[in-house]
Amino acid sequence: MCRMHLSLARWPRWYLAGASLAVAMLASPLAALDYVTIRQSDRQKELAGKIEVEAADGGVLLQTRDGVLWPVKTEEIVSRRSDEKAFVPLSREELASQLATEFPGFKIHKTQRYLIVYNTSPAYAQWVGALFERLHGAFYNYWNRSGAALHEPRFPLVAVVFDSQESYALHARREIGEATASIIGYYSMATNRMTMYDLTGVEQAAGGRSSPDRINQILSQPRAERTVATIVHEATHQIAFNSGLQVRFTEMPFWVSEGIAIFFETPDLRSAKGWNGIGNVNYVNLQSFRKYVGTRKPGSLELLLCDDKRFRDAAASEDAYSEAWAFNYFLLRTHKDAYVKYLKALAEQTPLVFLEPPERMKQFQQFFGDNLAGLETDFLQYMRKVN
Repeated sequence: MCRMHLSLARWPRWYLAGASLAVAMLASPLAALDYVTIRQSDRQKELAGKIEVEAADGGVLLQTRDGVLWPVKTEEIVSRRSDEKAFVPLSREELASQLATEFPGFKIHKTQRYLIVYNTSPAYAQWVGALFERLHGAFYNYWNRSGAALHEPRFPLVAVVFDSQESYALHARREIGEATASIIGYYSMATNRMTMYDLTGVEQAAGGRSSPDRINQILSQPRAERTVATIVHEATHQIAFNSGLQVRFTEMPFWVSEGIAIFFETPDLRSAKGWNGIGNVNYVNLQSFRKYVGTRKPGSLELLLCDDKRFRDAAASEDAYSEAWAFNYFLLRTHKDAYVKYLKALAEQTPLVFLEPPERMKQFQQFFGDNLAGLETDFLQYMRKVN
């Protein structure tokens, strides 16, 4: 199945050069509230939040109190003002109330960190919440032990779960268009939400989907492994962009973001902890990578590092994803300290400032050295021994 990370595949490219951007006071969570009235499709709406980045021509990146990021073009802005009220993220209760209004007829299952908005069975919402909480714990445990400095999410993490593919597609089509036919769930960098549907709906086995044990039984079957892995893949993106490991709308190479998600994507539903070892070999992608190596051309690694276009090309995306996993696996096993420092540098970049390929390569080589050919040789030799 071809994946699509909505926020990475469709983020806006209305940015100006780095010199034309003025960065707002990101360090102060008590910054004054900014109000921006925008016009979209002949309708006006006032947004209240904090301007994170402002372009010289007046365009802004505004974060509202629910965690949504609004990249607003200059021509969409009707008016702006600010007051002395402090910017404070919505509480769990406030956000839950907003979501209840936005999704009439849905219920909300609350976990320690998640708000699961659903119109399917309560048991399935509980199963999703428990799965995501286990992923969250595994993610933080791995990166904290690796030396990365993570923080807890500033906003409650939201997952919207529809009862069927049909109802999901009706909602998701506004964001991802006709791709809803092949995408079973996605994380949106703009809304900061996971959107998916009840995966047990693809099964018609007797016993229904009324209990967590039955749900686990259905989704533990080998044929469901890739389906569950895709949901975990997208949930990993959500955690990464809310923990400080990555920052939304910054220059984040696809090979990094997608490689990390694949690194975490396969849960062991038979395990009480949900994961039986982070960073185990992802055999689906290992098989794809070994197939790709047979036709892989010189310069493939340089292209992976400098250009994301292969991830958007249906004919090349499987090879790109498998190489992204393999290279991340190699670096995390052999150059972890440099990799963590590289991630930190990526996270410190200014949002909406994008690098040209030579700049991306220079940034990478600051942490992994100038001998790309030697690194590529080591990478291919290492992966030949993985089994």
